[in-house]
Amino acid sequence: MSRTHDEVEVNVQLQPGMEPQVQYYARDKVTAVLGHTDRPVLFARVRLDQTGNPAADRPVTARAEIDLNGRVLHAEAHGDTPYEALDLMQDRLQSRLDRQHAHEHR
Repeated sequence: MSRTHDEVEVNVQLQPGMEPQVQYYARDKVTAVLGHTDRPVLFARVRLDQTGNPAADRPVTARAEIDLNGRVLHAEAHGDTPYEALDLMQDRLQSRLDRQHAHEHR
């Protein structure tokens, strides 16, 4: 079953120990990107991980995977906080969506 962007449930997986409010922020970020497409959304997932290494540069990773009617878009970004990683991931996801639309309309 295909759904429009406003009907899809964005599945967010957090690494244990992350604050639950981050889930809502992640959903908002992906939903904002999905608002720029008219293609059916088959699924949308976000995963947030944080390395246990205190010396790591940009220790939080945000990964998104979105299926737009059979075409899967991936985006990954790293940040110092979950919010920064999600902001960067949203930018990359939007860029990939824009490139896909431009490619389809050539």
